[in-house]
Amino acid sequence: MSRRINRCCTLPAITQFEVSASEEGLRLSDSAVSLLGPGATLRRLMGLWQPEDGAVLSVSSVLASITLGSIAFPVVCSILKLCVDPPQPLEEVTLCGFVACMDFGFLIKAALFIKQGATMHQLVRLLWETRGRYSNGLNNEKSRARYEKLVGRLYVYMQVVVVPALLCWVSSPLLSQVFLTSREDAPDGSRQLPVHVWLPADVNRSPTYEILYVAQSFSLMVLSQATVCMDVFFVHLMLMVAAELEVLNDNISAMEQGQLQRGRSRYDGTTITDDRNIDEHEFIMSDHLQDVALTSSLGAEDKHMYAELVKNVHHHQQVLRSVSLLQKAMDASIFILLFINMANLCGTVFVAAVLLQRDGNITKALKELMLIPCVLYETGMYCLCGHMIINQSEKLVSSAFSCGWPDCDRRFKHSLLIFMVAAMRPLEITV
Repeated sequence: MSRRINRCCTLPAITQFEVSASEEGLRLSDSAVSLLGPGATLRRLMGLWQPEDGAVLSVSSVLASITLGSIAFPVVCSILKLCVDPPQPLEEVTLCGFVACMDFGFLIKAALFIKQGATMHQLVRLLWETRGRYSNGLNNEKSRARYEKLVGRLYVYMQVVVVPALLCWVSSPLLSQVFLTSREDAPDGSRQLPVHVWLPADVNRSPTYEILYVAQSFSLMVLSQATVCMDVFFVHLMLMVAAELEVLNDNISAMEQGQLQRGRSRYDGTTITDDRNIDEHEFIMSDHLQDVALTSSLGAEDKHMYAELVKNVHHHQQVLRSVSLLQKAMDASIFILLFINMANLCGTVFVAAVLLQRDGNITKALKELMLIPCVLYETGMYCLCGHMIINQSEKLVSSAFSCGWPDCDRRFKHSLLIFMVAAMRPLEITV
C-alpha cells in the first residue's frame, strides 16, 4: 500500500503570533514572584516597581518621589559646590564632577525605569506564561533554576562590592575629623561631608553639619541600593531570556522519531513458506497488513513531530517578543548610563595621569583610579549577559540540525528549514 505524501510545507506558526486579550490581562500570581528577581522587596519599598493595582499606586508614587529626590540631592550638592565655590585642588574638582555626572546618570536611569514600568510588567508576565506553556520536563526546570541561582550570586557579589564602598565613603569624613582633631595644629574648619556642598550658611556649625551629614548619608544609601536593584533586575531579565533560549535549544535538539524505521518490513518468504507451509496468498496479505500498520504508526509519529516543531516555533516567537520588550525597557536608560560611565572613565584616567606627572603623588592618583573598577564592573556585567543571549541564539541552527529530521516527512523538513533560516540571525540587545 503506497503511502500518501503531504506536500504542504507551510508553517503558520512562523508567520503569526497571537496572544488573546484574556492572556494579556493576567495578573502575576505567587508562582511568578521568582521572576521579579533578587531585590524585589527593595524595589517596591523605593517605589521603583510600580504596582498595577490603582489603589496602591498613589503610595508607590510617593515612595518613588522620595527615591528620586534622594538620588538628586548629591547632584545638587556637587553642582552648587562647582558653580558657586569651586575647590582648588584638581582631585576635589574631579571628585565633585564625578559625583555630579554619575548621580545624574543614576537619576535619569531611575526615572526611565519607573516610566518603563508597564513594559517591564508585560515582559515579566510574558516570561511567566512562557515558563508555564513551554516545559518538557525536569531538565528544562533545572536550566531555568540554574540561571536564577546565577542571578542570586550576582546580587550578593554586587552587595559585597557596594556596601563596603558605601560605608567607607560615608565614614571617611568622620575618620578624617577624628584624625585632625587629635592634632594640635588642626584647622578650625576641619569638618568634612561625604559630598562637597555649598550653602549660604556655615556648613560646619551645628546642627547644620549634622543634618547635612545624615541627609547625604541617607541619599547615598538610597542611591547605591536603587542602582543595585535596577542593575540586577535588568541582568535578571537578560538571563531569564538566555534561560528560555537554552530550554528552546534543548527541546529542539530532543525532537526524535520513535524506534520505528521507515520502509516495508522485509521478510524471508522462502524460509517461512518452506518451514511452516504457509500459503503464498496468506503471506502476501500478512505483509500487506504489516505495511498498513507501520504506515499508520509512522503517520502518527510525523504528526507528533510536526506538533513538537510548531510548539518550539511558538516558543521561539515568545523569546523574540521578550527580547523586543527587553530592548524597549532598557534602551534609553542603559545607553545614557554607559555613555556617562565611559565619559567618567576617560576623565578619571586623564586626571590620574595629570596627578602623576605634576606631583608624582601616587596616593591621590590611586584615589582616582579606585573609581574605575566600579564603572568597569557595571559596564562589563551588561556586556557579558548580552553575550550569553547571543551565544544561546547562535546555537539554535545547530540544535535544529541535530534533531531527528532525517526520519521525518517532507512537511517537517521544509518547515524546519524555514525555522533554521529565521534563526540564522542571532538575537542581540543594542544600546
